[in-house]
Amino acid sequence: MANEKHGSRRQPVLLSFRFLSTSLIGSLTVSLVCTFAPLPAQIGALGSSVSIVAGLFLSYMEQEERREKGRSELLEKVQLPLSLAPDHDLFDQYTAFTNSLIDLSRQKDQVLRRYALLKLSSISEQLRSLSSGRVVFSTTETWRTVYREILNSPDLKRYRSVAWMKTKDYWQDQPGRQDMRLNLQLSKAGLLIERIVILRGELWPQKEALPSQVIRPWIDEQHASGIKLALVRESEILSEPDLLMDFGIYGERATGIEDLDDQSRTVRFTLLFDKQSLSVAQDRFSRLSLYAKPYAELLEASAKKAPKDKDA
Repeated sequence: MANEKHGSRRQPVLLSFRFLSTSLIGSLTVSLVCTFAPLPAQIGALGSSVSIVAGLFLSYMEQEERREKGRSELLEKVQLPLSLAPDHDLFDQYTAFTNSLIDLSRQKDQVLRRYALLKLSSISEQLRSLSSGRVVFSTTETWRTVYREILNSPDLKRYRSVAWMKTKDYWQDQPGRQDMRLNLQLSKAGLLIERIVILRGELWPQKEALPSQVIRPWIDEQHASGIKLALVRESEILSEPDLLMDFGIYGERATGIEDLDDQSRTVRFTLLFDKQSLSVAQDRFSRLSLYAKPYAELLEASAKKAPKDKDA
């Protein structure tokens, strides 16, 4: 029965009642004209008939084109859940989201609907951001959970980071100290960690060979744990302001950007998984490396200078 209905919907236009009846009436009319009318009238009738047939044909083709476009759009909508089907986690979320939208469509309160539409617009924007490989954490420390998960990934072999120290309180709160302990543990376990530290003026005065004592324990602890440190004064890279940034590169997987205020508190953390952002971060780290001085060399130079100063 379903096939019969489907077949009736797909009946060729040449077999439709409208087309056949119109064609029959038109044929009879032309036949009468050809039989009783003079030659000029016959030629005129023939021209009109050809024009009408051509117009009907073009109209039919245009309608078919619109129908085909509609069918293609419908198929695309149907293919969306089919393409998600192999990914069970996302498909379950899609199903739950769709069911919620259907339930929402039954709500009649206009205030509720307006608020729901605003909320859905925000959710859609977040989904677009996530689908492009961008995750943003604002005014929250929950980003550290994702940060720790990536660092603990067994396939991560190299971690490069830039620490822009504006104050001595950088990463000195409880969450920061926990993350630093994780860095030290992973470095001792074999993870290659390279860190460039950008120091503001009072943290590394121009005439001093080494940074200020107020931050030296933080730096020395990392150095002793095998983290490859390099230092650079903030004043030395002011000509390239795009290098003044706190960010990390997690192997070939992702890059993270941490925005801090002048009190070294995290304002926003952005995690980017797309290849372009990763390439930009790698280039930025390479350029910054041209200015930074390895901490091991600074220690060695300071040790050699100390006996001379003592003798003097």
